[in-house]
Amino acid sequence: MRKKINRLMIRYTRIEDIISGSLHDDLVMMDIDKGKYFALNPVATRIWELLEKELSFDELCKLLLEEYEVEEEQCRREVEEYLEEMVKMKLLRTVEQRNKE
Repeated sequence: MRKKINRLMIRYTRIEDIISGSLHDDLVMMDIDKGKYFALNPVATRIWELLEKELSFDELCKLLLEEYEVEEEQCRREVEEYLEEMVKMKLLRTVEQRNKE
């Protein structure tokens, strides 16, 4: 069974070792250590740009909803899938935010 992550406690940011550059409307990224490259569509490229600084899932969705005409439910679903895939491929890392008490 998949462990449910408390999205309010997790922040996302890019892995620093990834080289990236623009190719038309897409972004191409290279992981030198693994010898793999990735191409991102324009929306995924925008997510990559926004994750230059740490953002929570909710913060990221809020920014995207301000920029794109998309239903909130669809945005949240697709961003969640994208983040999970990027973390799995080790292109993004997660940072757990501690409770302030």
